[in-house]
Amino acid sequence: MVMWVVSLLFTATAVSAASNMIFKKIDVQMGPVGSDDDIRIKICDLSKCCTSKELSHTFSSEWKANKLETWDGSDLGNCTSILFDDKLSSIEVSIVKALSKKDALEVTSMVLSAQVGSDKKKIQKFKCGSYKFTAKDATKSNFCLNEKSAPATTKRPVAPVTTKRPAAKVSSGGLPNLQVKKINVQVGAVGTDDDVTMQICDLKKCCTTKELSHTLSSEWVKNKLESWDGRKLGNCSDILFTAGASSLEVSVIKSIKKKQPLEITSIILEASPTSDKKKVEKFKCGTYKFGGTDSKKTNFCLNENSAKTATQTRTTPKSITSLSDLENFKVNNVVVQMGDDGTNDDVSLEICNAKSALTCCDTGKLSSTFSDDWSKNDKETWKNKDLGACKTKNWDACRGFDVAVKKKSGKDSLKVKDITLELVDKKDAKKTQKFICSNYNVGATDTIKRNSCVLDKSSSLNCPKTPVTTRKTTKRPASPTRKASGTITTKPLLSSDSENVILKGFEVQVGRDGTKDRVTAKVCSADKKVCCETLQLSKRTGNNWIRNGNETWSGTQLGLCKDMSFPTKIGTTFTNRLETKLIVTLNKNGKDGMKLENFNLDGVTTSGGQRRFKCGKIQVLDSNTATKTCSATVPKPTKSGPTTRKSNTTTRPPFRSGSG
Repeated sequence: MVMWVVSLLFTATAVSAASNMIFKKIDVQMGPVGSDDDIRIKICDLSKCCTSKELSHTFSSEWKANKLETWDGSDLGNCTSILFDDKLSSIEVSIVKALSKKDALEVTSMVLSAQVGSDKKKIQKFKCGSYKFTAKDATKSNFCLNEKSAPATTKRPVAPVTTKRPAAKVSSGGLPNLQVKKINVQVGAVGTDDDVTMQICDLKKCCTTKELSHTLSSEWVKNKLESWDGRKLGNCSDILFTAGASSLEVSVIKSIKKKQPLEITSIILEASPTSDKKKVEKFKCGTYKFGGTDSKKTNFCLNENSAKTATQTRTTPKSITSLSDLENFKVNNVVVQMGDDGTNDDVSLEICNAKSALTCCDTGKLSSTFSDDWSKNDKETWKNKDLGACKTKNWDACRGFDVAVKKKSGKDSLKVKDITLELVDKKDAKKTQKFICSNYNVGATDTIKRNSCVLDKSSSLNCPKTPVTTRKTTKRPASPTRKASGTITTKPLLSSDSENVILKGFEVQVGRDGTKDRVTAKVCSADKKVCCETLQLSKRTGNNWIRNGNETWSGTQLGLCKDMSFPTKIGTTFTNRLETKLIVTLNKNGKDGMKLENFNLDGVTTSGGQRRFKCGKIQVLDSNTATKTCSATVPKPTKSGPTTRKSNTTTRPPFRSGSG
């Protein structure tokens, strides 16, 4: 099996065009030499990337000599949902081949087909030349030319009809239309001569600025206010984000050539919707503090409009604390309690802040010279000095943690009962915190298992909250008895009737009509702003989706949906139940219809509560797709004290009456 990462670096034309092109199919003509190495395809422009799934067949071989391979649909991963510029004249395609088998490889040609807009007949093709790998080669690159634009560049209209496109007609609320226009940086008391760039991300994509420097004057000088716009923004001036987003994740990336520290007091991003350039949304970031060897710092930057809305509906004694100020913990020890199945394979850990791909580190291989590591029922303690890149990483403990166990695919499985992260405050060694990550069952062929961690009962964190109704005695809500006052979350910008749900698996009861077609699932939050898509839902042993059968899907079978976190809002039904919702879409290819009696989504909240989203019956027939809204019942919060009280006869703080 071949793991290709095809990195497509898009060469943009001078015409400023909308991002409305999606890759639909990749045709690969193999040459006389095939390969058993793993393959993926990754498509990037200057800032954002998309990645295919592992390109392999369940019941047949792939990447064989002289074979024509075609990959489409769910095989392309998120490349079927990320938009690119339809005016590109060429792309640079890099094939990155894994070296696990150390096979040579020859590809005669590759053609990428992309659909422009909603018209399925409007297809652009990018044609690449040949690729030849020796056994030791991991990467080869090629320029792929747009079949339509390459021969007819002289006929490009001088004034393209972009002014006639009614921008306001893009009425689909989920479409990105927010363009970054300017970045204002207030440098603090420490400047730097190191090179600096910035990266801006939402949940699906990222963009990167050019090196932020001036030609005729110094930059990043202490106490100086810097403003960056135009070409300096790189592809951040082209990548579109979602208007009204509550926050963006912004990273400052610094070279360490001169090993100089840097302090930034604040950053403000200014962005405008493409439909109304006079409207400006501002995202405000907190402080960034770099040591001489620090290369990257990340912060959540809050939408000024969202913050204003929050202050209008809540009494806040102070603004939300900057997340960069909270990066004051280091991992001091990692304690691993093995289960009843050990392994001789090399094992490493990847530690991340919860649901973040940006704030992560890898320990590298964890092994001892004079002892047998990762043996069944053993208890292993790895000290800070053993943790590779993680030993110098600073963490915001309030964001929580995910820990992944990583090993090579082989014949040796592994069970870990729990992993304990022991954190220590950088400024006060007496202040410690523990996070527990439980139940890792790593199969022989699995390469990674990721679980979320919970704060140990012996620990307590003083995390920033978005306070609600604090000591306001003059204006009490008219009917407070229906508010779930006990469901306050520590996450910024989540109201008291919101919670994050982490997806753990599907439970399916097939009806009287099963299917042999390929089935995938897409799960979205109720507002469709957060979505993920699974791998093909099939198991290597036994039948799948058979008539009257029961199926359970979890772990790596969920693909990008594994441990995906969805923001959900809790509402009250007409029967006075508390309820929250997710949306599931089932897709299949072929003509074999499918009828399901029940489809359930199982998840857990960040506070440990169980949630089962019941979707009911789903039928996937001629259209090969079906969408259903799934609902989960939320337990009502328990309230202390009397259930009724006189609402206007006391000036004490709310929820304190009942003393007689």
